[in-house]
Amino acid sequence: MNTSIFLLFFYTLGMHPNTLFEKTKIQITTDIASLNYSNDTLLMIQNVKGFLHWYKNNYAKANSFGFTYQDKQGNYQVSMNQGKEYLKFLKSSGFISDKYVDIWLKYFKDKAKYLLENPQNEGPPEGFEFDLVLITQEPELVLNEIDNLQFVVSENDGNKAILQIIGEFGYDIELINENGKWMIEYIATMNYD
Repeated sequence: MNTSIFLLFFYTLGMHPNTLFEKTKIQITTDIASLNYSNDTLLMIQNVKGFLHWYKNNYAKANSFGFTYQDKQGNYQVSMNQGKEYLKFLKSSGFISDKYVDIWLKYFKDKAKYLLENPQNEGPPEGFEFDLVLITQEPELVLNEIDNLQFVVSENDGNKAILQIIGEFGYDIELINENGKWMIEYIATMNYD
């Protein structure tokens, strides 16, 4: 009797019971396909937030490295040894790729050359007047909002991706997939790049 009422209900609506379930099958397949992308995106976000939390917790130490010093004439010079130690410390977070280290090592070398060619004795020396990770003079604004940041993936080929922090801060974070873990290659912001 209950089965008859069930079938009568669907026939009254002009639907065959099997067509109702066909649509459900299509929806489940679509959801599973998007879930794979979502998991990848979630891993990217998790690693970027992980790094930002690590950086916030280690901010004092990360910024204790003396990137520059004044020589006997009072002109600023870049301490390559301190720059390397700083990058080694960031790398110890487990979230930074070798490319990130290479880019910033080149930055230190370029700034060292620039300061030799353009002596500067008043500070802070050019290129070192902001936080080098977040490229801002007020990194605490970002670090105090880590769990509220909004992310979107603008590019992803499975090996390399760009994860954007959207909204007030505007960052593009270039990532590379190394053995299933998304590592940070570069952090760009509208304020600098």
